[in-house]
This record gives sequence, structure tokens and C-alpha cells, in this order.
Amino acid sequence: MNPDNPLLRNAGTNQIGMRQYNERRILAIIREASDLTKADIAKATNLTPQTATIIINRLEEQELVIAGEKRRGGKGQPSTPYSLNPDGALSIGIKIGRSSLEVLLIDFTGEVRSRVSFHYIFPEPKEVFCNIKSSLDNILGSLTAHQRTKVIGIGVAAPYSLDGWAKELPGPATARESWANTNIREEISALTSIPTTLANDATAACIAELTFGNPHKWRSFLYFYVGTFMGGGLVLNGQIYAGHNTNAGAMGSIPLTASKQLIADASLYHLDQQLSQIELSTPFFEETNQICPKAWLIYTHWADKAALSIAYAIASGCAFIDPEGVIVDGGIPTKAVTYLVDAIRDACDTDNWEGLAKTEIIFGNVGFDARALGGALVPIYSTFSPDSDAYLKATS
Repeated sequence: MNPDNPLLRNAGTNQIGMRQYNERRILAIIREASDLTKADIAKATNLTPQTATIIINRLEEQELVIAGEKRRGGKGQPSTPYSLNPDGALSIGIKIGRSSLEVLLIDFTGEVRSRVSFHYIFPEPKEVFCNIKSSLDNILGSLTAHQRTKVIGIGVAAPYSLDGWAKELPGPATARESWANTNIREEISALTSIPTTLANDATAACIAELTFGNPHKWRSFLYFYVGTFMGGGLVLNGQIYAGHNTNAGAMGSIPLTASKQLIADASLYHLDQQLSQIELSTPFFEETNQICPKAWLIYTHWADKAALSIAYAIASGCAFIDPEGVIVDGGIPTKAVTYLVDAIRDACDTDNWEGLAKTEIIFGNVGFDARALGGALVPIYSTFSPDSDAYLKATS
């Protein structure tokens, strides 16, 4: 634990006192709907105006919330709106993927303050941790001494089996074998005194969507993230559901046949291989919607096939969960995600939904940043969420 961080000294995840619980409730409400007055907050939390005022004043002293300009023109005294203080807490997210590494710093509102990215054919552990060390040194070195005390944690988003599905990816077998014997969280913890948490990369992406996307405010939804390998998450009652083995929402492992999983039809490594043959992979996977016609044709052929399998998986998931909806996102341009979602909707129309309620399918709102951003959000939720246990269970 960072001994200089006053936020962490007062943070707990079990037997949270009522005062701390109410503080976290208020922070959660302000995060969801900014610019709330003390009267608004008291009404939303069912606290007395006096209690709400005491807590908000305390949060302001802790630099977690800031007061806006007084609102005038209504009845009674002018009221003051409150919002999260972007500088109130900082968090680092690290995304370790099968073809890339990303390290970013976010503020208390989730805004990305700095970012460092690396790309690989397939990552070697030694090289990855060396790049993480240099990235952390650069990011932390750019902060003032006061800002350093606001860094509450590091959230690492990585596949739980970087050595898995070895036959599908390029790169030396020795690199994959090295990952099988590597404890990612321990390796990164050894680089810094900042508390470090490890989350599945697709689960982290789901956390980011739950926080910054989910436009319909669904309390229950299936989440699919199309990355190098297909992944996802499951949200129940507004929280990430981890499952007994913290493996709930393993969308890529959904069986399509006795011998084939969804990961075989709906993962980007197939698309990447096709685009690489004509040297169009790198420009396609950049954050742009300016896609050349040849790359777009290859993509749409891939997406039409992937959509059939994803639609089958959605129908299967709805039979078990009956969610309010389905959100699909991925490490591809927004234009490509939109096309994929439309193709999935069309494919669902051809499936047999007898006995099931056909659900709404929408595209995600986070995209490329989802995994690293979700990783960075884990320390924030673990420290400030009223139900931080839900996020800790999802990363245990």
C-alpha cells in the first residue's frame, strides 16, 4: 500500500462503516449525474439535509468533489452544484494483450491524462515488463509530489491465459510457455509500491462500458468484446458478475459445436491475418473510420461470418440470463463495430427464438480504450464504490 496516500489509508473493502458507506454512495451518485446540489443529493440518498451537507463538506475537504458556480434565479437561497474533482484521485491502467501493450493514467472522472502504447507480433514477458517499468517511470515522473499521493492503484487488464490457444497466433513457442509460468500481478507489483490488481481484459472492458457506455442504463446485459480473441462480461443488477471461478462472461468459450468455440469464428486474429497479407492490417486497426475499400471488403466478409456465430451465442445466453440487452464492442473502428452489430441483428432474425424473448443489441461506446480504461477503473471502484466487493470479486 502506498503509505503517502490518505485515500487508501481510510479505504476498506469489508465492514465499511456507515459514514464511509454514505460517502461512497454520494460519490457514486455524483459520478452518475454531475452538478448535483446538496438538496439533490440528500433526496437521492434519503439522508437528512444536515447529514448530506456534513458529508459533502468532508468530501470537499478531501478534494474529492468541487463546488460549481451558485445557481440563482430560483426560490430561496442560491444553490451550489457539486461534481467530482478530476484531481481528487488518479489511477493507472495497464492492458497486456496478445499483440499490444497500453499504459495510461486517468483522473477521478475517467479522463485519460497520459498514454503509452507498444505493439508486438507476440509479446515476450521480459520485454513487456521492461516497457511497463519505463512507462510507469515516465508517467509517475511527470506528476508533482502532491499528484503522486493521489495515485490510488494500478489495474492490469490481461487475458487470464496469454499462453492459451497457442496454435492460432504467431510468435515463438518459448514466449507462450514463459507466460504460462508468469504471475503478472506479482511482476508488476515488484516494479512499484502502488497497490496492483489484475483483471481479465474482457471483464475490464465490460467495467468501462458499464461506467461510460450503457446508454440505456441497463441493469442486466451481456457484453461481447471483439479483440484478438473474443471475450466479454456479464452484468447483473448493475454489477459485474464474476461467477464461482471468476469466469462468468467467458463469451469466447461458448460452444458452437462439440469441437468449436465462438473464439474460432469471432476473433480478430483471422481478420488480422487476411489484412496482413496485403499490408492493410496496421491502417485498419488504427482509430479511424477512413478504411480503404479493399480492407473494408475483407472486413465485411469476416464480419458477416462472425455475426452468425455471435447471434447463436446471444440466443444461447438469453436462454440462461434473459438480459435487458446485449452490447457489442471491440478493438476496431466505430464504423466497423456498427456494421458488425447490424450484421448480428440480421443474423438473429434468422435464428429460432421460440420460447425466448428477442433482446435489443447495440454497439459499445468505448472501443479501443475499453480494456486499459477498465483496468484503470478497478482501483477507483475498489476504493470508492459502495459495493467495492463486486469489483474485487471480478478481479480475484
